[in-house]
Amino acid sequence: MKHYQDTITGQIYAFEENVDVEKLIKEKRNIPETLTKEIIKKPSDKHIWYEKNWIHENDKPLDYEEPISEIPSYDPAWITFLFDPLVIISNKDNFNISLDKINSNIYDSNILSTFVAKLKNSDKDSSLDILVTYDGSLTLPIDNNYNTPEKTIDKFNEIIGALFLGGILVKPIDITSLHQGSIIEGGGSNFSYIPSINNDFRLKSLNISDRIKLSHPNYIRINELIENYNFGISIVNKINFSPIFLALGYHYLNQGKIAESLSNLWIVVEQLTDFLYQYKMDKNTLKLLKRVLPKKPNIETKHITLHEIKIINEQTFQILIKNRRERNKLLHEGKIPTKKNIIELWNTLLNLLEMAIDEKLTKLQESTNQILAHNIERYERNITPKKTNFNQWKLDCKKQP
Repeated sequence: MKHYQDTITGQIYAFEENVDVEKLIKEKRNIPETLTKEIIKKPSDKHIWYEKNWIHENDKPLDYEEPISEIPSYDPAWITFLFDPLVIISNKDNFNISLDKINSNIYDSNILSTFVAKLKNSDKDSSLDILVTYDGSLTLPIDNNYNTPEKTIDKFNEIIGALFLGGILVKPIDITSLHQGSIIEGGGSNFSYIPSINNDFRLKSLNISDRIKLSHPNYIRINELIENYNFGISIVNKINFSPIFLALGYHYLNQGKIAESLSNLWIVVEQLTDFLYQYKMDKNTLKLLKRVLPKKPNIETKHITLHEIKIINEQTFQILIKNRRERNKLLHEGKIPTKKNIIELWNTLLNLLEMAIDEKLTKLQESTNQILAHNIERYERNITPKKTNFNQWKLDCKKQP
């Protein structure tokens, strides 16, 4: 055997006599490039490696840190799944699996984790783009830019907010949807270490009743995903507001969680009001108003001002007034807002956003209005039976203590 020592860690590597070690170092990433034939034997278990030699542990400096090998890690990654399974990101309807393969669980699952697109990372400090897989997972590097779950969740939600603005109604994530993983050796796909329903499809660990979803996947085209993201991120970079709260407000409204919806949507109302007040008002008018109004006018004063100088119309103004009162009652009295008012606020908010960016949110308007209209009808449908006397109910109540 031939022996080499890592000059960084002191670790000994053994190779067969016929192995070309120099060639192996160039070809294999798991072999350090800092190997030398000159072996320094470890005097005892009490010795540690320090600056290319062994020293007694009693002699180590106060700031001593155990040396780390220069072997690069396998591209560690943060991963989150944008959609429930099975939503496929592809320009072709090519995930066709027969019932026989579903029954026998022999479908090709490797395709699900394959990279099919990239999204441009808007962070100036990051040189690595966001990779997207066939089954709709996003991949971010675990590096100095995204070295905590908090930073990573914020970044993923920025991406999700951009997609939402583009008309793909993705739900914001929290810590429960954040996975750690890596890009696999050789590249081309990612691997998540965390169990999830999406991962179960990748690993073929589902029962047959769940696998039936494989027979009818939904598709989002790659070019549609990229176009919608680019449109949304351009808005995020253009004006100072938080699309994450817009998305949360919509999804809560869609679920019938009215208080949560108003709380999130009102954050965006205040952000857009500030933007319109600062950048859509004539400069001379703004200068004059700053002389006569308080240094920090409240949201009510800003709405009145924007209405009086005709930046917002009467209908928008009245809807904002109603919902400001609803919000105050929610915060100070715990009173649940009126669903009708929040739906009006949602539509008004999209109009305010279009006013701020000088662009139409056609896809977002169409997709959200269609879904909300369907769910409003479902929530408000009267399903009380026309004939019932609840006699049995009354009898059972009498029998109870």
